[in-house]
Amino acid sequence: VVLGCSASSRNVMMLTAVVALFAYVQQPVTRLGRSRAAVSMLAEGDKLPSGEFMIIKDGPAPLSSSEVFDGKKVVLFGIPGALTPTCSEKQLPGFVALADDFKAKGVDTIACLSVNDPFVMKEMSKMKDPDGKVMMLGDGAAEFTKAAGLDFFTGNFGGTRTTRCAMIVDDGKVVKLAMEEGGAFSGASSAESMLEAL
Repeated sequence: VVLGCSASSRNVMMLTAVVALFAYVQQPVTRLGRSRAAVSMLAEGDKLPSGEFMIIKDGPAPLSSSEVFDGKKVVLFGIPGALTPTCSEKQLPGFVALADDFKAKGVDTIACLSVNDPFVMKEMSKMKDPDGKVMMLGDGAAEFTKAAGLDFFTGNFGGTRTTRCAMIVDDGKVVKLAMEEGGAFSGASSAESMLEAL
């Protein structure tokens, strides 16, 4: 086809650009810039990804995932936000109250994962778990949460957060997993459900 004027040339160029843009946006990439084809949702039988959390000792300090999980039986539960009503008033208290029961069933560590800084996690611990029965794991950049496929996006409310969940982890391997829908709390990820699964 021979184009007879510059306007036609511009139309072809615009059409080419639109086609290229359409092909680009069809790629399996989320608004978080991550391929969903490459990172799947965590499932029973999976090994947890390696990563680093932040905790409070004398001050903020890193804690590797291997220190938390290697050679240990861990009950890990994820919350969308520290000090939010459902997380701190409904889900967390069960794990604190049943900590001794978990220990009696061979659990080495009960840990709480959230996309929050370690100071906020520590404050929640002081308010809801003054004896420190639950290890608070801050995942401020959501790197561990994303690597495990546990993230969901809350928009302007709070950005990327950890999906509410609970799991039993044996030497880094997920042997029991309960996932909620985003931040909902049906009881599937409750302490009672995890204790019953042991």
